[in-house]
Amino acid sequence: MSPAGKWFVAALLLLLHFALHPLWSRWPVAPDLVAGGLILGSLQLRWGRAAGFGCVIGLMEAAISLGPMGPTMLLFSLTGAIVGWVRHLIYSDSDRVTPVFVFFGTWLLRSAVAIFVVRDWSAGALLVDSVGSAALTTAGCWVVARLVSAVTR
Repeated sequence: MSPAGKWFVAALLLLLHFALHPLWSRWPVAPDLVAGGLILGSLQLRWGRAAGFGCVIGLMEAAISLGPMGPTMLLFSLTGAIVGWVRHLIYSDSDRVTPVFVFFGTWLLRSAVAIFVVRDWSAGALLVDSVGSAALTTAGCWVVARLVSAVTR
């Protein structure tokens, strides 16, 4: 997929997340499409710009979820920077590696949010809810990417 197509998928994921957020905000295991959009966007950027992108996305997420802005922006910014840095460290442009980035990036972000924002240190939050959300996010990102790829052909 072209870089423009990847940016379109990231933007579509962000729009879907904010449109569908009220439907699954009460579930402990739910797709986190804003994390998927952040990671897909960060894969296209260097780590510094990815951190800025994460900061903006974190601000939007904190505003819609009515959570604390500072820790949320920091965690999203760090996630964007780490994804951008690791992507350029191992130089992975393959579309086959992207789901791995989405899964582990979402797992890292959801675990960090559970620990630092929600203050939930339980094994269920870290090993069940975060992993389940990462799996659903990866599946959702894959479906949206395939649909966009099929439509743009």
